[in-house]
Amino acid sequence: MAETSLQDAVKKFASDLAAKVNTFVADIASLEVYTFTTSPDQAAAVFKGPADFANLSIEARAALRAYTKVAFEGDTVVWVPTDANGEVNKSVWNLHQTVVKQAMENRAEMIKTVGDAAASALKALGVAGG
Repeated sequence: MAETSLQDAVKKFASDLAAKVNTFVADIASLEVYTFTTSPDQAAAVFKGPADFANLSIEARAALRAYTKVAFEGDTVVWVPTDANGEVNKSVWNLHQTVVKQAMENRAEMIKTVGDAAASALKALGVAGG
């Protein structure tokens, strides 16, 4: 009886993990980083709740200053506006690059963590006879 419930528990865990992995894979299919600037007196409007990126420039008078999208296979789109002289604001660009790097590192760590969990679940299924 205990063996059957252990097998059932491991199977449920594996099934639940598989569902989470499917969601995770869809979520990491692309990584997007938006860098906005706004005046200090408008910054509070951004933090009232989750940002609606489609309406952020209206809600907080924010300006999209840089955008990067990295697809899972590595295809990358980078959008960097310039000033009237065609120059990129170096401080905004450096900030954006730092955030993109952090996001990429976070995604790699999450992929590793989910992979390790999936491998553990498969091993547990094998041990439990499932």
